[in-house]
Amino acid sequence: MKKSFVFILLVIISFAGADITVEYKSSLTPEVIKTIDIAGIEYFNVYELNKTFKANISDDLLDQRLNVNIYGEQLIFLMDSSFLQYGSDYFNMTHEIIQQDGKYFLPVIFLTDILPQIFSSRMSWKTNKLIAKAPIDNSIKRIVLDPGHGGKDPGAIGYSKKHFEKEVVLDIALKLKKKLEQQLDVIVLLSRDKDEFVSLQQRTKFANENNADLFISLHCNAHRNSKINGIEVYYLSTAKTDEARAVEAMENRVVYEYEGGKEAVKKYDDLAFILADMAQSEHLEESYNLGANLQIALVNDTEGYDRGVKQANFYVLRGAFMPAVLIEFGFLSNKEEEKKLINSSYQEKLIDSVFDGIKDFKMKYDQMQ
Repeated sequence: MKKSFVFILLVIISFAGADITVEYKSSLTPEVIKTIDIAGIEYFNVYELNKTFKANISDDLLDQRLNVNIYGEQLIFLMDSSFLQYGSDYFNMTHEIIQQDGKYFLPVIFLTDILPQIFSSRMSWKTNKLIAKAPIDNSIKRIVLDPGHGGKDPGAIGYSKKHFEKEVVLDIALKLKKKLEQQLDVIVLLSRDKDEFVSLQQRTKFANENNADLFISLHCNAHRNSKINGIEVYYLSTAKTDEARAVEAMENRVVYEYEGGKEAVKKYDDLAFILADMAQSEHLEESYNLGANLQIALVNDTEGYDRGVKQANFYVLRGAFMPAVLIEFGFLSNKEEEKKLINSSYQEKLIDSVFDGIKDFKMKYDQMQ
């Protein structure tokens, strides 16, 4: 009966309330939080907080909680209750949260009274207006594309012995950079923009020094068996399968062959890189989600064989302090895939697919920050 009553209130009695302006202590344009009147009480949709404060909002239906992260601080709202928790403190909003059609409505007293109490050093309430510090913007703004190999390191060699991985992935990277910057409002940096050798350590160092939000390493695969084909995306971890270990060994061998042999390998395995792995592990879930988005888009758009999203301990991903993945677009060692990978029309399909995967990930990621 309670839910039916709330539904009637929302549909029949709701009407526009007095909207609230949020003014920032910066050059940001003010935002407006739209309010509605429900049975004489002013409410607002909790997702307005995403627009105004870049709030990360998620619900936990099992524990009957609504989680809202503002300025990096977690607020926990108790469903079917007027209470919210911040740290060890509880605040009473007087009126309960209202749920309807997947939407959550909070009483306006949260904005006028409670939020300024919790963030007293960041905001204050004045008549119909919140004066607040600018929200923390953790959206994806800068992407590093990493065309694998280069210079003295050709990478995978084609079935015909005429084409090299380093050339294919550089062509893709240059075109992908242009598309991303034109259509996604991001800055895209390349770890190399010509046929030159760049060490694996330099690649992630470049991404970290340029404060990249995503690191995407572009590759083509190879196998002793020329019938092996397909697309796969990797993210960092200990290799889980024999096939993953084989690809890991192939991509990591550049350290032994072109960066100084055993001493160089030792450098990648020392304490600094163990610590780097620990820092990167914070982004494993995001890396997996990015990898899954890319894999789905690539397979759907190209109708290529789906080899899945996998984990491997690639040196080029170690030390990247942001979501990081490695794409294997296909096998140059396969006669038919080599023909496709060097074809400009097929490359455009790959570029469109990666663009779509990044765009989808960015939209979801930005909404949660």
